[in-house]
Amino acid sequence: MTAPLARQEDALREVVHLGSAQAASMLARLVGDVGVLVEVPRVVEVTRPQLGWLLGGRDVPVMAATFALEGDVPGALWWVLPMDSAERLGQRLLRRPGVSGPLASSRTAALAEAANIVASAFSAALSTVLGAKVLPSTPKMAPATVEALLGAEGPPETAVLAGFVSTSGPMFSGTLVVLLAPPVVQDLLRRLGLS
Repeated sequence: MTAPLARQEDALREVVHLGSAQAASMLARLVGDVGVLVEVPRVVEVTRPQLGWLLGGRDVPVMAATFALEGDVPGALWWVLPMDSAERLGQRLLRRPGVSGPLASSRTAALAEAANIVASAFSAALSTVLGAKVLPSTPKMAPATVEALLGAEGPPETAVLAGFVSTSGPMFSGTLVVLLAPPVVQDLLRRLGLS
């Protein structure tokens, strides 16, 4: 597939923006009294090594929840947090801001539950916009480096990346990544009346 045309990129960007805004709203509710802003998503056609650079570099430690998107729009959804942001968000979710040290199992569980809520909100928004069934799988959540997250190299994919950041303490940030194979992108654009 050739890279999406500008109008098609705008449509992909808008669909993911609606989903990520809904996900950010749910995350803000979870943490309470902390706003969460979402950047305008970037649409890029990338290989896995190129995606690694967009996530900060291959050696960067992250906490990542990965989901398969199932149903009418199959793909992958990643919720990626730099490790320091994962620590702060995990502490906030457990309401223990003074706790330090590596992520304990309770904080990892709290982050996994938050990731589940974020993915469900994102998928529900996509389902509504596309008039399609989009469901997230059970998350796989683990600390890793970006390189380990990327997995094996394969053909180029369309990646849509939406960064998010908290507006007040505790400060945390991360990236919501949607990965779609070329035939899925074409089907999604068809659903939007753009193919």
